[in-house]
Amino acid sequence: REMSGYPPRDEGGGRGYGQGMYAPVKAPAPEWNRGEELEKLDHQRQILNYTVIGLAMLGLVLGVLENELLWHNRNIPVMSFQLLKLLNSGLTLVLFWHILQYYLVEYELLEVSGKTITGEGFRQAFFMTGLVFPLSIETCIILIHPLPFVNYIVHVWGLDTYCAYSSDGFLAVFMMLRLYFYTPRIIAELSGLRNEKTRLIGLMNNVEISYNFIGKAMLRDNLTTLLFLFVVSTVTLAYAMIVFERPMGPDTNLDLFENSVWLIIITMTTVGYGDMYPQTPMGRYVAIFAALLAVVLVALAVGAVTDRLTLSRDESKVLEFLDNIKSKQERKRAATRMLQNGWRAYHRFKKEKQSPDEGGFPGNTILRDATFYSSALQYAQMRRESITGISTDVALTVTENSVGIRRMQTQMEELEKKMTDMHNMIKTAVLGGASTKSNKW
Repeated sequence: REMSGYPPRDEGGGRGYGQGMYAPVKAPAPEWNRGEELEKLDHQRQILNYTVIGLAMLGLVLGVLENELLWHNRNIPVMSFQLLKLLNSGLTLVLFWHILQYYLVEYELLEVSGKTITGEGFRQAFFMTGLVFPLSIETCIILIHPLPFVNYIVHVWGLDTYCAYSSDGFLAVFMMLRLYFYTPRIIAELSGLRNEKTRLIGLMNNVEISYNFIGKAMLRDNLTTLLFLFVVSTVTLAYAMIVFERPMGPDTNLDLFENSVWLIIITMTTVGYGDMYPQTPMGRYVAIFAALLAVVLVALAVGAVTDRLTLSRDESKVLEFLDNIKSKQERKRAATRMLQNGWRAYHRFKKEKQSPDEGGFPGNTILRDATFYSSALQYAQMRRESITGISTDVALTVTENSVGIRRMQTQMEELEKKMTDMHNMIKTAVLGGASTKSNKW
């Protein structure tokens, strides 16, 4: 049987290798595609990010609502307020679980991309990715919230004043840190730049597509982002001013939201009318922070506006070309005036026919005519100023266009070569690399 080429029989009498004659043949396993896996993980990361942001903002709203109800109830806690704080604490636990899932998906993205240390344990590999620090910061921020059945008085002395604050009010103010922490994430998700394709392009150019990079890009290209940051800063600082100025009672008018917004805007714009000002130490700390934050926002606004008003190289060349055409027309008019004045001076010389002077020239020569001399001087000055700049002559313009077209053809050839190299790199990154899928999760 071996000489005839048949496989040996197994114990069941079949021809297969221990499987029988009609054993089913297993289909080959589908090849693992890294690009599809990265796209799937990125979609999962985006959903978790939206969930985390939504839960964090909902917890902030509950904290502010409970603090406002407590203030209007003369800081006397009742059971309904405790229920709100219990709900906020439960929401914080759910938020913490989603944050852990978010960072686990981030770790999987790095693992599939080949950016993690292989051959090490999960804890060490996770620590080496650099995700521990942002996870710790985010955890500390979300844990700030009013605790159920915990309410005490915070005493603050300063500026010859004594202020007593509720602990829930203090915690509600510091919960505003969630807005400052999650604002870059909101901007990044709304920009559409936080995806795996952008991450791959950044990887090929040694650029990390982080929240800071996306924030800088949006602040440079979109003034709406800067306006959004200004509104968020104004609202949060105005509410902090309300909470910290309330203990002054009828001696302050900053317990109203519109007055606090007015004060924050006037402070941030460095106007400072002086009609309203904080009287408590904590209120003045808020005003100081608003003034320092305004320096950053004003610098960003000036940079964004300057960048938008700066002309590109091609726009500058167009304006220079138009200015040269205008100056050429003015030179033509100046030359016409010079010829007219010279002709009139010549006719006046013929009519007067005065005797020549000591130098041998007639006394009324056109070179001594004030009108002709002024127009000639103006034309000579315009000619001297028109030496530099883009030529408006047809022949030189055609030559410049030919050189520009030749340069553009060279750039297009180089761009085509770069696109071919980039296509090969993407093909290698998507189809090559790791051949087995990680099943750690």
